[in-house]
Amino acid sequence: MEKLMEAMKRLFATNYQYYVKAHGFHVNVVGPDFSQYNALFSEVYEHADDATDTIGEHIRVLEGIAPFSLKRIMELGRIKDSQERPEALRMVRDLLADSQIVMDHYEEVHDMAVEEKCYGLINFIEGQMDDLGKIMWKLRSTLE
Repeated sequence: MEKLMEAMKRLFATNYQYYVKAHGFHVNVVGPDFSQYNALFSEVYEHADDATDTIGEHIRVLEGIAPFSLKRIMELGRIKDSQERPEALRMVRDLLADSQIVMDHYEEVHDMAVEEKCYGLINFIEGQMDDLGKIMWKLRSTLE
């Protein structure tokens, strides 16, 4: 169960970083297709925000402590920080790559949850993987 707990903490931190980046892109995107990018990035960050809260709740159900300091989130998370405002298509490419990182974490946690027979967590993770897959499709389609 300890390995699952550590994987959940990494997922929490990575998802939180993903949320912050997507929200930052949502607020700062500019250009002729502003409205479309703004709406797409809103969908990404709102999904990530909802997921972060529920991931934290699942950590608590497993009797762990969800990361809450920015330092710890930066240590555990795997999303690269964005230092400047990229152009809109670069934002989409970055979020697509970051979505795959989050998806990889979901897959890792899912496999561990199956081993530990954590059925509620399995159901949550499978739903998140489905929803994130749809977001990834929208991001990929925007790039084509």
